[in-house]
Amino acid sequence: MNPAVSVIIPSYNHEAYVGAAVESVLAGSFEDLELIVVDDGSTDGSRGVLETYRDDPRVVLHLQENRGAHAALNRGLELARGEIAFILDSDDAFDPERIGVLHDRLRSNPGAAIASSWIRVVDAAGSELGIKQAWRTLPPWAPPGPGPRLSDLGDARLALLETNWISTTSNLAFPMRLIREHGLRFAGLRYAHDWDFILSACAFGAVELVERPLLDYRVHGANTIGEGADEGRGAMRFEIMWVVARHGMRTIRDAAGNEAELAHLRRALWGSAPTFGRPEVFDQLVVLRGSGDAPSSGYDALTDPAHPLNRSASAALQT
Repeated sequence: MNPAVSVIIPSYNHEAYVGAAVESVLAGSFEDLELIVVDDGSTDGSRGVLETYRDDPRVVLHLQENRGAHAALNRGLELARGEIAFILDSDDAFDPERIGVLHDRLRSNPGAAIASSWIRVVDAAGSELGIKQAWRTLPPWAPPGPGPRLSDLGDARLALLETNWISTTSNLAFPMRLIREHGLRFAGLRYAHDWDFILSACAFGAVELVERPLLDYRVHGANTIGEGADEGRGAMRFEIMWVVARHGMRTIRDAAGNEAELAHLRRALWGSAPTFGRPEVFDQLVVLRGSGDAPSSGYDALTDPAHPLNRSASAALQT
């Protein structure tokens, strides 16, 4: 009999934290689950930690060569047998009630595509740094202009075009129909594969938010986002704008009730989208994306760091 829930942990070089991540799932209050750990070629002692759980019948341990976070996530989804998937990064941890609460929210709202919660931000030692209440607190950057602002409209999907308030793949729970029926996968992006997946999922249903901190998101020296705040800043900013441009017009079309409302949301998109002082780059990406349901031919090629537009825009966005 298949489990109700599949939890997927993509693991890479988090020897100090991965045991706590696994324990937060196995020791939680929800029992009808499988835990799939995909170790993506760790070079530290992570695999030794994970081997201690191999005899637990709930645990599936898959070892592979390093192929990137998106590949580890996609492999976990291929192995998943449950009807609802949860993701937990190997340096984060679940609240004991998280799986049960979000599972029940998705089961009671069959039209929902994603469920998430508030986040407890912690440091490397697990001490609390703050509570992220979706888009309302701890914004990652200042808005680009005075508004109107998408995050002021009370629509969780629209707020996702301003910032990725879900923040991390660890804050994702979703029905496996997104994978099995609609073919969603995580794209090969370094910084924003979670944001791209989330906005893709929004085409198939609503976003449910549980206003309780049911996830510990750990901030430490080896976070990928830290790389994007330093030497990879320009590349990260370009990737973020590429994602928002890829999904922006479709998302506001889905949210608009009429042409007047669509015009208002267009203005709000340009007043809300993260442009990092380079709105001309976002404008160009929107034009290249095109207005159809699918991106224009060649749009996805822009994510190649060797593409001329990617190189020039990333350099301009570095400062």
